[in-house]
Amino acid sequence: MSRMAGAIEPGMPIEPWRTAVSRERQRRYHDAAEMQSGLFADCVDLSVLANDTILATRYLKTEAVDGLHAGQRMVQTAPVRFDEPLTLHGQVAEQWPVRKGSFVVYAFDFVTDDGRVPVRGELRSFQVDKAAMSAEGGGAARAFAPEPWTVLFGKHPTARRVMDYSFEFPDYLVHFDPAEAAAVGLKAPVAQGLMSLTWMMEAVARDGQPRELDIEAEFRSPIFWDDQVEVQANGDSELLVAKDGGVCSRGTILHLAR
Repeated sequence: MSRMAGAIEPGMPIEPWRTAVSRERQRRYHDAAEMQSGLFADCVDLSVLANDTILATRYLKTEAVDGLHAGQRMVQTAPVRFDEPLTLHGQVAEQWPVRKGSFVVYAFDFVTDDGRVPVRGELRSFQVDKAAMSAEGGGAARAFAPEPWTVLFGKHPTARRVMDYSFEFPDYLVHFDPAEAAAVGLKAPVAQGLMSLTWMMEAVARDGQPRELDIEAEFRSPIFWDDQVEVQANGDSELLVAKDGGVCSRGTILHLAR
């Protein structure tokens, strides 16, 4: 199912999306992200649930390369357990034009069958103007001052790992197909933005599984097949995914309780 052109506008409701995260589903995301095992015990990692905000909006895509993920915010007020049924209720919260297309913000409540809302999410999508993107390219990682950032660990998103992380999105060809990536001015297929959020969640969980968490991530520049990246921290509230001295993704922890 796809939308009619121009149908996305602020206030538009999103069709409800039913979901649950099994232990196996989470393991597949974590294996692709090279995550240390055992960090989340019997609870769901917010970055896995964040993928449901994309799945809930996929019917709005008009072509294989349409929206590129620009940012994500996830707010957890109580842990979600494996196999716990949830329904995403959402709407288009904002939309505005930019030079290479437009930005759309989708806001979601993750609602349990008994009416609780343990998680809220916000998906920020860049709707690509393919002609403008091809002419100017996808942009390079922005430089940042190396101090006082501390390297926590490195990651190697190989082609296989990038594709494995996107196992629920086989039709999002910008993660799988060099020709589709080139069509929007990218030198190679790119990792999902949420792969960066999964790495950030690993950094959070290494000091203990979060009971409450409000985390925001900006996906600033592409991470391509076979890039080498580092996850870095500045104190307890700022995280980076960086390569070659530049920022690919930046995370902010607005609230955390373990």
